Amino acid sequence: MSRVFIRYALPRDADRLVADGVVAGPTPTGEPWLARVQKWLAEQQAGRRLVLVAEDASGLLGIVQLVFRFPPGYADSEAANGVDVAMVEALRTRGDAPHGVATQLITDVQNIARKRAIKTLTFLVHMGDNRGIAQAKSWGFEEFRIMPEQGRMLAFFRKSIE
Repeated sequence: MSRVFIRYALPRDADRLVADGVVAGPTPTGEPWLARVQKWLAEQQAGRRLVLVAEDASGLLGIVQLVFRFPPGYADSEAANGVDVAMVEALRTRGDAPHGVATQLITDVQNIARKRAIKTLTFLVHMGDNRGIAQAKSWGFEEFRIMPEQGRMLAFFRKSIE
């Protein structure tokens, strides 16, 4: 098994995230994945989020984002307030990614958050995603809010990282 590196995403990674199968399937908004990833990278350039990717010799393995502030019109200060609360978002790994890549991404994003004086991390999981809920809890996140959105229920989790 080759070594896995975690790094900040670059504009050239947008095509690779799609081609390598890290982001696949239907998007929540129905827009193509490439356009969605390009928006994430534009948000990173604007300073509202960080996008990290996991990579090894086989290609890109995973992605995670740390959202400091949501784009205009999507404000939710309990989830990300631009000061000391940030949201872990879009955690995805390729189907054949080595075991532990998601945990490595979460560990690195938490370390970056601490360096940026973030005190609380939040995480969003669909209520029907039992595996995702169990994983969030195993990383120390606790449920703090449930809300409906477009015919489904969402669970928000949070964790103090002080």
